[in-house]
Amino acid sequence: MPIHNLGYREWEGQRESGNSRWSVIAGVGIRRAWQSKWLRRIAFVVWAPPLAYGILIFLFEQVLTGEIATRQGERSTFLDVLTFFLPSESMNAVRAGLYAANTAVGDELLTVARPIFWKSVLLQLQRSQTIGLILVVGLVAPPLISQDVRSRAFLLYFSRPLTRLQYIAGKFATVAAFLLLICTLPQLMLYVFAVLLSPDISVVAYTWDLPLRAIVASCVTIIPTTMLALMLSSLTTETRFATFGWFLIWIFGLAAFAVISNFDAGTSQIVLRIGFLFLLFSDLSTWILDIPARVPFRDTQIAFAIALTVICTAIIFRKVSAPLRA
Repeated sequence: MPIHNLGYREWEGQRESGNSRWSVIAGVGIRRAWQSKWLRRIAFVVWAPPLAYGILIFLFEQVLTGEIATRQGERSTFLDVLTFFLPSESMNAVRAGLYAANTAVGDELLTVARPIFWKSVLLQLQRSQTIGLILVVGLVAPPLISQDVRSRAFLLYFSRPLTRLQYIAGKFATVAAFLLLICTLPQLMLYVFAVLLSPDISVVAYTWDLPLRAIVASCVTIIPTTMLALMLSSLTTETRFATFGWFLIWIFGLAAFAVISNFDAGTSQIVLRIGFLFLLFSDLSTWILDIPARVPFRDTQIAFAIALTVICTAIIFRKVSAPLRA
């Protein structure tokens, strides 16, 4: 065998940009996480609510076109029936949309009531996806950094031309990919389904901004929650501790909601609206979707969401850099 065959040979494969190194980490993380049967089951179950809300929009469109209720009184009765099947507390936004349709006349049904109702349904879909978000993040995020810290995988990662930002971006993309699958994509599919059930394509002229608003609202939820979960993962070498901390945050927020919601003081309401992440992201989504509902602490909630993301990112950078300084 010629000796040059045993030495250095020029790479003959396709060269890729160094900026895509994070995608390798993300791809490995996604494939490993997808091996979980529970994760696949959750990803399947979360697609049920969009189908139910699609039927709700279909019935609503039938009212608008006069297929079910042709006169004002009949429309009012039918909308009252729809309202009867909705939970009285958790679907206030949808009920507001039904009320707008009940009081609208003429072109207002198409230009005002329809967008309000569709936005309200999207908001309620986002709220219903919270449980799936909590479970998916609790399954995917905790081991991503904690296992690398415990196994000293940083020595392997950073022995290559890989920056800390690319490493964190890869871990972030792993979690974000699943959240886009269970949160953002169902909302976009619901919008497409609603357009297909509409009497004509002109409905897009009144609702074209809904997909963009849904994407922005999803990102406002996905980015802080993902960074929070990754921060918890970076603080420990035991995956179970990071998992426990993640679920404890939501349980504590729910307990605080049960206690503080009985008080009307402004300070307690601010604490409740920013401390309970469900209310925080629900209020921000209400504002982004432009639903006619009062969001009294919007600026404070925006500042808190930004601060949460920045602080979590800074902690992750510091913990990832710690093995390099040792």
